[in-house]
Formats: sequence, structure tokens, C-alpha cells
Amino acid sequence: MKIFAEAKPIIGLSSGLVAAILLSATSYAADTTPDDRMADTPVFDTVIYWGADLGLSRSGKDGYGIDAGFVTALNGDIATSGWTLTSGLGFSRTDDVLSDSKSFYGSLLLGYQWHAPGYYFTVAGGANYVRNDETPPGSVTDGDELGAIVQYGFETKRVNALYVQSYGSFSTAHNQIYGHAKVGYKTPVLRFGPEFTVFDDEGSQATLRYGAFVGDIPVFGSLSMVVSAGYQDELEPGQSDGFYATIGFSVPLSIR
Repeated sequence: MKIFAEAKPIIGLSSGLVAAILLSATSYAADTTPDDRMADTPVFDTVIYWGADLGLSRSGKDGYGIDAGFVTALNGDIATSGWTLTSGLGFSRTDDVLSDSKSFYGSLLLGYQWHAPGYYFTVAGGANYVRNDETPPGSVTDGDELGAIVQYGFETKRVNALYVQSYGSFSTAHNQIYGHAKVGYKTPVLRFGPEFTVFDDEGSQATLRYGAFVGDIPVFGSLSMVVSAGYQDELEPGQSDGFYATIGFSVPLSIR
């Protein structure tokens, strides 16, 4: 059995972008749905996830982020179609010679997931809170913002076959947009291949990420891990490109 969990980009290297990146952690809900191999295991109703993200630029503007959350099936079985409740919290920080940004986010979403023999699809919507503390102050994304958020997720489940995954979200808090896609190969043990990510908000130009991932890495018992790394392309004028690395963990539980 494997649980799909991804470390999402929680930090950004552009001024004012940190809050936009934070919303992507809510997309964990699209990536923590167990696959068909759970049919031979006890029934789980909840998946807990946590992860970390690091971004480094050649100009020295670096950042990091951490987040954690859960997705729970309201019907008591996370491996079947039904309603879900998702919540997450995250913190990030970026440092530069002339500026500093600290961000906190929290979200709560109600969603529905559809399971088919070879894939699953999920949609969710709810509330998203972001608090940015930026130095110097005055950016369009500085301060507190409460907004509505929607997200989706899609993933294939067949083993020894082509693997496709996509998830994304949009929040009205600072008009934050996040999109992610993976295309690779899935074995009974691991999934791996290239990945692409884009994120943006109203205070900056988009950031693009091109990298590779390895997922379903067993850690202990039902705890699994996914790692990814690659090149980070900053479209904001005056910002230098760099690289990123992420790590994520998830574990299924029965709490009812």
C-alpha cells in the first residue's frame, strides 16, 4: 500500500509571492488518496501529511517553507468515492539583502472524490486565510487576506503503466494560482518521472519549476515519502533563477 503525498512549493523567490505559494499546500488533498492496493488492507478514513520546500536563487534571495494537514473521508473509507474534508496549515520565509517576507496560511475545504479502477478525480472548495508580513511593508500582498479557494486533483492508478497526475488550485486571496503536473511511469513499488509547476499571484510575475520526482518511497510501516528537485525559473524582472527541492510524507490512519 502507498499513500500519495507531495511536497508542494511553499515558498517563492519573488517579492510578495510567498502567500501565493502557500495555497498550493491545500492541493495535498488531491495527492493523498490511496490507490487500489488498499483493498487488501484495513479500512482507513484519514490521511495525515506534512512536507518541506526549499528554493535557492543565484542572487542570494532564498526561501523555505513547511506545512502539514489532513484529508478525511466523511463516509469512513478514504479509498472509495465520497465526500471529504481537508484542512492545512503552513509557514514560509524568504530572505534577501533588502527585503524579508514571512507568511502563514490556513485552509478548510469540503470536497468530493470519484474512484475508478484506473484513476481517481477530486474537487474541493472552501476558505483560505493568508497573512503576509513583508519588510519593507506596502506590497499589494502585504497583510491579512481571507478568500475562497477551489482545487482539483487527478491521478492514474495502474501499475507497470504510464503514470499521469495533475492538481491545481485558485484562491481569491491575492488571486493566487497554482498548477502542477507529473508524467512518468508507475511500478508496484515506485512512481517516477518529470514534473512541472507554475504559481503566481497579483503581486508578481509567475514562477515556473521544471524537475523530476520519485514517489511512493517506503519509510516505516504505512508511512511513505516523495522527493523532487529541479530548476526554478523566475519570470519577475530583476529576479534570478535557481533551483528547488521538496520532500513530503503521508500516513493513513483510522481515527473513528
